[in-house]
Amino acid sequence: MDLDRPAADAWFRRRGLPMVIHRRRRGAGMVRRSTPGLVFLCLLDLLLAGLLKLLDVPPDVLEARMRGNGLAYVLGVLALTFAVVVVPVVAGRLMAKLLRVLSRARVRLAVMVATVGFWVLVLPLGERLTGLVAWEDPLWVAVLTNIAALAVLMLLVRIGVGSILTWAARSAVAQVRAIGTLASRALPLLLLVVMFSFFTAELWQAVERLSPGRLWLVVGFLVLIGAVFLASMLSDEIKELKSWTVEPGAPVLRGTPFADDDTPLPARRALSRVERFNIALVLFLAQAVQIVAFGVLVFAFFVVFGVLILRPEVVTVFAGRESAPGTLLGVPLPVSSALINVSVFLAVFSGLYFAASTATDARYRRSFFEPLLEDVKISLAARDIYLAHWADVRRAEVVTLEAEDIP
Repeated sequence: MDLDRPAADAWFRRRGLPMVIHRRRRGAGMVRRSTPGLVFLCLLDLLLAGLLKLLDVPPDVLEARMRGNGLAYVLGVLALTFAVVVVPVVAGRLMAKLLRVLSRARVRLAVMVATVGFWVLVLPLGERLTGLVAWEDPLWVAVLTNIAALAVLMLLVRIGVGSILTWAARSAVAQVRAIGTLASRALPLLLLVVMFSFFTAELWQAVERLSPGRLWLVVGFLVLIGAVFLASMLSDEIKELKSWTVEPGAPVLRGTPFADDDTPLPARRALSRVERFNIALVLFLAQAVQIVAFGVLVFAFFVVFGVLILRPEVVTVFAGRESAPGTLLGVPLPVSSALINVSVFLAVFSGLYFAASTATDARYRRSFFEPLLEDVKISLAARDIYLAHWADVRRAEVVTLEAEDIP
């Protein structure tokens, strides 16, 4: 049975593996594939400008708002922040689905041209007319900036970064849906480890006396340790994945463009360097999304728990001094800065612990890491069929690459 090559290419892109696709076909449909990303940028620009406009007020006005109806103001800021994160992603996915279902090429072209025109011309002018951006900022500079951003976006789509980032966004949404699994399987055991640290006055005093810059430096150091650990672990996992394969028509390939293919599979061809990097990056991002989701869950737990159990005078005793009102990434929160800082530190530490557990603890690995490996195994099985079906094209590209390497 002949495979649908565009469908096969699109399947690998949706799984964040554009480097498996033949090099000459990676730029196919570049404008169409760039349009959802452009919709994402349009809405992100608008919502972010609105959020910054809301937060850009004099300190006395902000203090009056917090005194008058602080809870409503904070909830409004949080809602807009949530919209900044979620709405562009949802709109980008809807645009991608719309372009897939449109049957007429002219209609698709009109949608793409309208999106480009809105990004390049309408958006900069609209932001100035609505007051989101001051008229003092030259319009032509904004137009040139948006044109440059469009060129960068198309370049990222051409080399495959767009497919990987889109897959990472879908993975993040999936992890949000699986937050109940994280809370029920990973959170209870971890709380037994870090709960005693939460009631340690020395930790509160050490964290409270850190400047914001030094606190984020500590967070970055812990994140770097976790990234190095994940990279070394994934390197070993990829070596084991190389020997895994299935026969054509296997159950794991049901629902894919390769399900009904009966091409005999040759011995697995060695993964190229870019393919190994692509697979490692996909696994790394999937793990990172899990860890970030878990860290946010731990942060929210300790903030709520601290508000419920610690009175302001107790926080003062723990921190060794009266704590100022807390902010997170510039957003004011109706809790003390000491509680925010301690919760951030414990959340990052918990994420590091969770990353180590997924590699060393059998229960964590079975629940959170092995499903990721199964997805990659399916992709490798599909890669074998893909390369076997278009072997001549692949060999021609390999010969060309080898010729380019000859000095």
